[in-house]
Amino acid sequence: MSPAIASGDVAATALSGLLREDETVLLMIRPSAWFIVSTSMRALPAAAAAGAALMIATIDPSIPWDFRGALLASVAIILARAAWQTVDWLVRLYVLTDRRIVVRRGVIPEVFECLLGEVVGVGQPRRWVERIGGTGSLAILRGPSRRVRKARRFKQSFSIENVAAPAKAAERHGTHPRVLVAHELEWSVIADSQTVRRTILHAVTRYR
Repeated sequence: MSPAIASGDVAATALSGLLREDETVLLMIRPSAWFIVSTSMRALPAAAAAGAALMIATIDPSIPWDFRGALLASVAIILARAAWQTVDWLVRLYVLTDRRIVVRRGVIPEVFECLLGEVVGVGQPRRWVERIGGTGSLAILRGPSRRVRKARRFKQSFSIENVAAPAKAAERHGTHPRVLVAHELEWSVIADSQTVRRTILHAVTRYR
């Protein structure tokens, strides 16, 4: 399961520097430990390619490599990736407040955020590796805030050009709201992703 952060001193430490005084935490979780396995498996193609290249190189007798050396090199790549992802897993934190979605991630920690008013949907990428571990990920779909959308509609209502050709003019002049997948805000490899998704959508509907 995705470990939830307890209240009290542990929560205060985890949220240090992330929250504002006027915010209320609605949900705070970390990725499942399966995150380490699923993300480390992305190194398998690189490890296989390196091993194959080293084994081909052993054809030349002057190369100081044998099959065992090639295998060890492949394992070293996978272990290095796993160590990197372990540190990332220890740092990662997903926070939902009554104002924002906040994600802390990376071996060198970075914090990404999005106002609830900019969230237009929550997608669920289908990844077989995550499903094996009984986990899932959530992709945050981000667009203009409600205030920006209202301002655009107001502007369009007084635009003669938009009255003549609403769809084409809006797209040409950038007035059509753009929806983007905010990859930096993805809640990766969490347990019970369906419930978490419903919680985020409920917060977006209620507080934005």
